[in-house]
Amino acid sequence: MAKQTFPVETVGEAILELLRVRGVTYLFGGAPTSMLEAIAKKNAQGGETLRGVITPHEQTAVAMAHGYYAATGEPQAVYLYSTVGTANALGGIINASRSRIPMIVIAARSPISERPGVVGARDIHVLWAQESFDQGALVREFVKWDYELRNADQLEAVIDRALEVATAEPCGPVYLTVPRELLAQSIDSVSADVPGRRAVAGKRHPDPQRVTEAVELLAAATKPVIITSEAGRDVAARDALVALADAGGFGVLEASPVYANFPPSHPCHLGYVFASQTRQELAEADVVLVVESDVPWFEARVPMPESTRVIQLGIDPFYQRYPMRSFRCDVPLVADPATALRDLARLVADRVDPAVASRRIAAHEKRRKVDRAALDRAIRQDARKRGITFTWASECVAQLLSDDTVLVNEYPVDLRIAAPQAAGSYFGPSHAGGLGWAFAAALGVRAARPKSVVVCTVGDGAYHYAVPTSCHHVSAAEKLPLLVVVFDNGGWNEVRKSVLSVHPNGWAAKLDRMPLVDFGRETHYPKIVEAFDGYGVTVHDADELPAALARAMQVVRNEGRQALVHIVCRPTGAGESNKE
Repeated sequence: MAKQTFPVETVGEAILELLRVRGVTYLFGGAPTSMLEAIAKKNAQGGETLRGVITPHEQTAVAMAHGYYAATGEPQAVYLYSTVGTANALGGIINASRSRIPMIVIAARSPISERPGVVGARDIHVLWAQESFDQGALVREFVKWDYELRNADQLEAVIDRALEVATAEPCGPVYLTVPRELLAQSIDSVSADVPGRRAVAGKRHPDPQRVTEAVELLAAATKPVIITSEAGRDVAARDALVALADAGGFGVLEASPVYANFPPSHPCHLGYVFASQTRQELAEADVVLVVESDVPWFEARVPMPESTRVIQLGIDPFYQRYPMRSFRCDVPLVADPATALRDLARLVADRVDPAVASRRIAAHEKRRKVDRAALDRAIRQDARKRGITFTWASECVAQLLSDDTVLVNEYPVDLRIAAPQAAGSYFGPSHAGGLGWAFAAALGVRAARPKSVVVCTVGDGAYHYAVPTSCHHVSAAEKLPLLVVVFDNGGWNEVRKSVLSVHPNGWAAKLDRMPLVDFGRETHYPKIVEAFDGYGVTVHDADELPAALARAMQVVRNEGRQALVHIVCRPTGAGESNKE
């Protein structure tokens, strides 16, 4: 270990240099004046620096950093312009916060000085109106740390502190503001420990007594169920979860999965729980193991029996940053999921009779076959309809998926049909529900995995919120081709379902078209991607969809261009007729 000195000209250049030395690769969003100048200098001289990606909207920048980390485990940097840029990015920051995605968010701050002769002093009219009394307050509830750089002497300490806090479990975004005249301040060099001396990596082991309690509950259970949302963040945790399911014959449910948490072809995979759905297995369970899941069931819809014992396992199984969360916890396992699951698998294997585990697995497989047969019948029935249902659209998307594809999904695709097989082959939205995440996150995944073919599935509402012109621009400019599939149900279907849930016999339920739900017109989305030299097509008929998707995938794979398939679809039963 040694202190190394790097020649720089400004504080802005020093920040970039420190981020590079600490392993950051990308700066998404743009750059403030002095950082931009430093990147231009490095590019002209052939020096190493962060790769800057200009995004026409700040939400794109944050979601790209989100997707990049999800695909690699490597935190990146984002630049936001002052308070207004921060406001544009806030939805993405909330998504990252709730998904525990680390990133270094750097925001410009209005210059402090108004004096002549100060480089970077206030000289544009917006610099007064954009200043706030407390800029960090805009994001403070959804970042782990916020700070304003005060002088050049702090540089190494502040950048290291930002990375330290962002990557310490539970991970999350951090927010650093820098006044313009400080960025422009002249300095000759910046020094840093290489390698850094602020290590945070380490595995939290569970309390042995709590592990014993959990094993005793699981071993004695007659109807045990495991439910998870984010175990697949770590491949080792996914593998350990499989070992535990095998050891006890435990069924596994995925609750609004954010990752590929469990092999869908495994006989213990019971299926998925999306949005406000319920599952009878949870209502009947006598022991439930919750693994990295913030909302494992809905007490308001199907109350968990008082006799059911619950084990909560995770880095932060209590989700302490949520203002309210009332799920019971009889046995807490506060630990790295992979470590704790391996311990449970080993001990359960010693306690559960293999014959019992085998009988459970056989029962799970039998039920899976019945469910799959019913699903296959629904797919065949919908294939014969004149209009396109979500079921048939999901089946057609499933035919595109292979060993080299990654699916980034913001709600519409049915994972029972388009099931992500391999670890790291699927990324779903943050449970914060900030719409517009998937398109830019898919670009981040594509930047992280240049050999993969990325398929992004969104609803028409999520496509609108993604600021699609910004995303299509980045795809074209950065040569990040991907396939975007827009499931167009003509409005806010989730809002419609929510209204029917709260007011099932109300006035809105009696209407064919609810107010403030239906968009009222068909939008020609392909024209947007065509403006950026991409390929676009709209599909209305079920017969045409497989060929349209195949053609779009060919454009992405063989021509290196982005493609968009606009599927005009309606929920099953919404007036479609069979062709015959």
